[in-house]
Amino acid sequence: MRIRPGILIAIAAIFAVLIGGRFLGWHGSKPTEVVNGETPTTASDPTPPAPDPRPVAAPPSRPLRPITSTVQPPATTAVPQAPAPSAQITDWEERIDSVLTGQEEDGQKAKRLLALFPNLPEDGQVEAAQHISNLLPDEQYSSLAQALTNAAMPEAVLDVLMTDVLNRPNQLKLETLLEVARTPNHPKAEEARDVLEVFVDENYGEDWAAWKNAVENWLKENPDE
Repeated sequence: MRIRPGILIAIAAIFAVLIGGRFLGWHGSKPTEVVNGETPTTASDPTPPAPDPRPVAAPPSRPLRPITSTVQPPATTAVPQAPAPSAQITDWEERIDSVLTGQEEDGQKAKRLLALFPNLPEDGQVEAAQHISNLLPDEQYSSLAQALTNAAMPEAVLDVLMTDVLNRPNQLKLETLLEVARTPNHPKAEEARDVLEVFVDENYGEDWAAWKNAVENWLKENPDE
C-alpha cells in the first residue's frame, strides 16, 4: 500500500507539535534557582510582589533636651574692701572734759576714755593717752597695752604710752616691751629692745625665744613686791 506524501507531511507536523509542547512544558515547570537564600524575580514575571498590608509603625519620638553648656563660668574672687572709717569725734575736748569731770571712779573714767580713743584725732589721742595713763590701774593695763603694741599708732601717742609703761610694775613692763620689740616695723621696737637689754644685761638680736627666756629668768630673780 502506498502512502501519499501529503499524509507523511501531516504526520511529521503532528510529531513536531507534540515534541515542542513537551519541551516547553519541561522548561516551564523547572524550579527557580535560589541565590543567597532569596528568590530572584525574573523579567518574565510581570506581577510585582504584593505590598505588606500591615502599617509600618513610626519610631517613637523622644523629647528634645535643652543643650546645656558644660563650661563653668570662672569663679569670681571677692575683692576685700577696706573697712569704712569710723566717724571721727570733732568735739573731743568737750567729750574728754565731760569724762574727767564726772563722778565715776578712776578706772571707769579710763574705760570711757579708751572707748573714745579709736575715734579721736591724733591730738585727741595724745591728750586721752595722758589721762588714761594716770587713771588706769595696773590690773586693767592689758587694754592699754594693745594700743602700745599697735605699730600703726601715731608716734606721738606711742611716746606717751612708752613713758607710761616704764612706770608700771616690772612684770607688765618687761612683757609689754618684749611684745613691742618683736612687732615688725614698730616705731618703738629698737627703743624697747634697748630697755630690755638694760634689765637682762644681754642683747639677743632677733632670737625672741632667747629674749623671752631671759626676761622670765630675770622676773623670777626680781619679783614685784
